[in-house]
Amino acid sequence: MYSKDFERETVTTGDAALQQTAWSSASDEDRMDTEMAIQLRILLTPYFQKAKTWSELRSGLQVAGFYMKRSKGHMHIYDSASHVQICNCAFLGFPSKDLEERFKRVLPVRKPVRQLGGVQH
Repeated sequence: MYSKDFERETVTTGDAALQQTAWSSASDEDRMDTEMAIQLRILLTPYFQKAKTWSELRSGLQVAGFYMKRSKGHMHIYDSASHVQICNCAFLGFPSKDLEERFKRVLPVRKPVRQLGGVQH
């Protein structure tokens, strides 16, 4: 099941707020050069491939210095030190839809709207 842990907000204060990493400068995939993108894929792909649950994926990413968070319908990778959004998982070859299917995300089911005489109930 999809873990809400990925959506937790992180507040960083003090010295931790000033931390920078090589990844924090790549704040978006269009600012990431080819070499950096390849390095990121090499670094993170084993964690995506080995994980059998959201928890295992989260733990692996934490070991590597990253975390995931859902935004605008996509799962994004963030740098743990600077909390800068690096790229979305699809950019790394792991689209959100595939991850959710693989980890058996339970999607909310909406009840159909019944209409009686043109009025919605």
